[in-house]
Amino acid sequence: MATKASDEKTNEWEEHLDELRRRIIAALVVFSAATLAAFFFSDRIANFLMSPVSGLGVTLYTFSPSEKFMTYLRLAVWTGLVVSAPFFLLQSGAFIWPALRGNERKYAAATLSVVPALFLVGAGLAYRLLAPVVLGFFLSFGSGDAIQPLWGLREYLTLLSGMMIAAGLLLQSPLLLFLSFILGVTTPKKVARLRPHVILLIFFAAAICTPPDVISQIALGVPLYLLFELTLLFGKFLKKD
Repeated sequence: MATKASDEKTNEWEEHLDELRRRIIAALVVFSAATLAAFFFSDRIANFLMSPVSGLGVTLYTFSPSEKFMTYLRLAVWTGLVVSAPFFLLQSGAFIWPALRGNERKYAAATLSVVPALFLVGAGLAYRLLAPVVLGFFLSFGSGDAIQPLWGLREYLTLLSGMMIAAGLLLQSPLLLFLSFILGVTTPKKVARLRPHVILLIFFAAAICTPPDVISQIALGVPLYLLFELTLLFGKFLKKD
């Protein structure tokens, strides 16, 4: 009896590993396909990402024969990651779905649908609002001297993509806080008491994820703080302390 039960557990464990392997392979295939497609359209993606700097009268340059190719290749990989992320989340959710119960499935489904949306909103805000402010600040800094700006394509795309990814990830924090309210990990009243510490943490995170200037830190930190307050408000409606 013990041997039979042990064999059944072993078979069940092997089935879970096989399923996990299949889902990882499927996610890697989608990522590879998205990266390959993005590389063929890398010039259009680059033109789209150069929109924030196009109105500033700045020309971007490359400084080595292979720089443009390597930059576009890196851009394609990042685009592939972003495009395939929803499919990866879907595969992750499908894998853990049988182990969830009742409300857990509802919360998991809502989370998997909201995460990509929040990331796109954060990246869009960085692209439309944060990037022009940061780039304008850098361009106008020290404008009274005789030094002319010479911006490289690789550095510009690294800066912009870093801001977009950081903003997209930071925008997940209100969702995590809201889930902690739903799951009973904490309450809005307890979190509200920590407001000064949360504000400090928000602007510390904004300082890490943005270039070292006050303008960009404020441009990212203020929306995050407003989202924090909005999350507290929704949490108070959801759970009465």
